[in-house]
Amino acid sequence: MAESRFSFDSADEAATARLAAWLGAALDKPVLIFLNGDLGAGKTAFARGFIRALHGQNTQVPSPTFALVQPYEAEAALPILHADLYRLGTPEELDELGIIDALADHICLIEWAQNGSGILPQADIDIHLEATQYGRAITISAAPHLCAQLDKAATRDAALEAFLATTDWADAQRAPLAGDASTRRYERLQSNTAESTNTAKPAVLMDWQAAPDGPPVYDGKPYSQLAHLAEAMPRFADMVTWLRAHGLAAPQLYALDRAAGFALLEDFGDRTLAAEARFDKPLDQTVFYFEAIETLLHLHAQDAPDFLPAYDGAVQAIETSLFTDWYLPYCGVTPDATAKAEWIAIWQKLGDDLAATNQVAVLRDYHSVNLIWRDQALARHRIGLIDVQDALKGHAAYDLASLIYDARIDVAESRRDAALAHYLTRRFGDDQKARDDFTAALAICAMQRNLKIAGIFIRLAQRDGKPSYLGHMPRIIAYLKTHLDAPALKPIADWLVAHAPHALEPQID
Repeated sequence: MAESRFSFDSADEAATARLAAWLGAALDKPVLIFLNGDLGAGKTAFARGFIRALHGQNTQVPSPTFALVQPYEAEAALPILHADLYRLGTPEELDELGIIDALADHICLIEWAQNGSGILPQADIDIHLEATQYGRAITISAAPHLCAQLDKAATRDAALEAFLATTDWADAQRAPLAGDASTRRYERLQSNTAESTNTAKPAVLMDWQAAPDGPPVYDGKPYSQLAHLAEAMPRFADMVTWLRAHGLAAPQLYALDRAAGFALLEDFGDRTLAAEARFDKPLDQTVFYFEAIETLLHLHAQDAPDFLPAYDGAVQAIETSLFTDWYLPYCGVTPDATAKAEWIAIWQKLGDDLAATNQVAVLRDYHSVNLIWRDQALARHRIGLIDVQDALKGHAAYDLASLIYDARIDVAESRRDAALAHYLTRRFGDDQKARDDFTAALAICAMQRNLKIAGIFIRLAQRDGKPSYLGHMPRIIAYLKTHLDAPALKPIADWLVAHAPHALEPQID
């Protein structure tokens, strides 16, 4: 394979971590990386920045000098194996360490790879670090497309530095944050000075460079357009501005360059229900769900902004096609064109009926990962809203379904029932018809959302090399089976019986 080279002068460990993050963002499959350099050249610092960029800044990354190998697993990223072969006795010991087996499905970061000569294959990416008078000189040899992506990232970083120079965070320490499954990239900033009211505050940098459309999937259009996914910074900026204007806790925009795709945001921290394992004191879930419902009630009391597209049947149908295109083939079922057309028609009708009533701003991802607990805030402001750029105008039941039928964490049935009762009582009081209509819509929304997520999680596992998402599938399948008996969903139940009778039964490990 032809190789290219990318060179980078790193002034400090933070700059090295940024470079490592750029490399991590460019990888979408397992690779073998050699980290070369003398003692003290910064190999472990590069590895630490790389691992934290992909698996989170709170990831503990000890040097594997004595343990020799250190594995890392994360739901939203490829697994990583970090090895230091400085103390390896003979190359043959690599078999005992599991490194050779890991090459098939891990990103393998190897320090002192020369000690495994004759056993280790040639590296996909070769990184050389050298201490200089001004920091570290880093050279990366890799496939041309990877070096081109690093060149692009360096150019983007220069533009970002120019943006930061116009703000109170010009001298900030920058730490990459683990990203999501989008083209957005995040950093946490902490300024070193206190020359103004803002500089003492941490901030989050969002770097969102508009990406080209994906391939057409239906009617000549890409999925992102059909599902009305936000594709650039302006939608995010408009939505957080609207939420704040209507009394909800979206992050304040400290600085914004809409055209370039840069924003400095208020830092809400990272306390979520999905991240509870990292905190010593458990979050009071009764209080959390109470405030989450109160936040929804306040949101649903507002007229949806005019700039939001409709969450209608066309959008809901294309989203559920992820189930037929990814989940069903995973189960060994491939519906024919006629069956797929029937599926789309069913969901267009269900979605259009939903969109005709109870219209509000639907955030579309109102769940444990995107609701930040703000302990020092008051009332509904204790629920910080992030990842709101994909909001649409649709039925109020959708975000409640996202919350209580959470794809990523278990929600006790008693807590789910209490949250629903809280919402119904506060919004509809004794109006039994309104309560019944909303509950029926909730079943449709929960089914539609979890069909979509079933497809997304299989796609993440199969196409993107993130098998940990399969661990959520039993929960998602249970949600689907829970709602399948709802009267409004009989067409879906009948379709599954006719075309995929065992689709909700397989054991997914």
